Amino acid sequence: MAVIGVDERVSEAYRTAGRAVASALRGWTDGLVAPGRQLQWSEGPDSARPFIAYAGVWAAARRRGDLAGENGVSPTRLTEAMCAHPGDASTLGAAQFEVATVLRRTGSTDEWGWLPGVGAAWQAELEQMWPVIQHVAVLLLAGREVSAARVRRLADDRLVGGLAI
Repeated sequence: MAVIGVDERVSEAYRTAGRAVASALRGWTDGLVAPGRQLQWSEGPDSARPFIAYAGVWAAARRRGDLAGENGVSPTRLTEAMCAHPGDASTLGAAQFEVATVLRRTGSTDEWGWLPGVGAAWQAELEQMWPVIQHVAVLLLAGREVSAARVRRLADDRLVGGLAI
């Protein structure tokens, strides 16, 4: 069994927290997320897989940017996080390919396959949820399990009342 470094453990907690919050935002209602355990795809709707994958790498990139004193998530940080998690990158790539196929069938000239604004919309949604992602990550780092219901409550509180965690 490989020994995992502290920075890698923290990064993984943020990635897991990002995926948990994204899953809750897209309908995950039952189960737990625990330290060292990644959410399984069956815990989120199939249509949400690209967003959930993106949220995990986005959260890891956002944390790295915060540590470096950067504002938001730079394309470089996002690319680094994607490279560190090829499974998530491949999920996003497959989704882009599917969209590109549909667009080509409709006569669109978009060869990249990503609808304009999708990345920006996801980033805005996740940025709003950043305090929730941080909170869930801290709970995971403290060795706590977090239920889908709790993640959903935290996200709902953030959306409704601004949640000052």
